[in-house]
Amino acid sequence: MRDALGADGTRGCYRQRSFIARGIVLPGSSDRPVVDEAPLLGIHDLVNQRTATGRPFNPAEALTPWQALHTFTLGSAYAAFEETRKGSLEVGTLADFAILSADPTAVDPTTIAEIQVDGTVVGGRLAYDRVGFGADPSGQRPWIPCPL
Repeated sequence: MRDALGADGTRGCYRQRSFIARGIVLPGSSDRPVVDEAPLLGIHDLVNQRTATGRPFNPAEALTPWQALHTFTLGSAYAAFEETRKGSLEVGTLADFAILSADPTAVDPTTIAEIQVDGTVVGGRLAYDRVGFGADPSGQRPWIPCPL
């Protein structure tokens, strides 16, 4: 796309920072077949604004890691009119979240796409477990107490 639009043409694309600056709630998406289905890759791209080959795309529109996380959490819930039920971890919302191998707001931004999903909790229950969170040392029961 960058080659087709040229450097000047890319300035009008993916105006995330401009939208947020104007108070527009920006949702993130890992919908297919438009993009890879990995939300962390979408967050990585929002922050780094580079093509797959590493060339700058529209760096003036790059988001901070916090802004990018917001788009894929509360921003997406807002777009679906579900911000009172989803998108944040607070009393009264669904207990759906991912356990990551690193903090996307604390790592080198160019490595966000390399972060692994170690686990997911859906409805207060461990649904995916890549690293063995799911049992206490005896292997008898889930260690995540979610009395929701």
